[in-house]
Amino acid sequence: MGSECLICNKHRGVGRLVGPVIYAGDLVVVTHRPLSEGAPMPGYLFVETRRHVPTLADLTDDEGAAVGWAVRRSAYALRTELAPEFVFSAITGRSVAHFHQHVFVRPEGTPEVVNWFDSDSWDGGPRIGQSALTVLCERLSAHFVQGDEPK
Repeated sequence: MGSECLICNKHRGVGRLVGPVIYAGDLVVVTHRPLSEGAPMPGYLFVETRRHVPTLADLTDDEGAAVGWAVRRSAYALRTELAPEFVFSAITGRSVAHFHQHVFVRPEGTPEVVNWFDSDSWDGGPRIGQSALTVLCERLSAHFVQGDEPK
């Protein structure tokens, strides 16, 4: 797809959404949210299809299987590496019409008044700098074995 899609641009390494790549397979890409987007909280991942397709219903069976595989790996990696209270996942797709699934943590100790999808707004939450994010993403990447993605 052309340059109008922020996620297609991201996969080419350009634009404001470019973040550390955790896994890049034939059908899906997993990245961490860049520090420039919102609060710099560790543990906010995106699972995106390589192919420009707008919604879950538009995925091929192979893409759906690859997304499911990557979401599960993402959740396991986050739980293992960050020991959060919860790992959540959501598909919203309203802001960018390129399939992407959010997989993110709710850190231990997050106050009950903080919405499940808004942990990064908690002022007392964990924060991360660029060098620590690089190390975290390397640790998360170890939970993805190249070639294990469904084809």
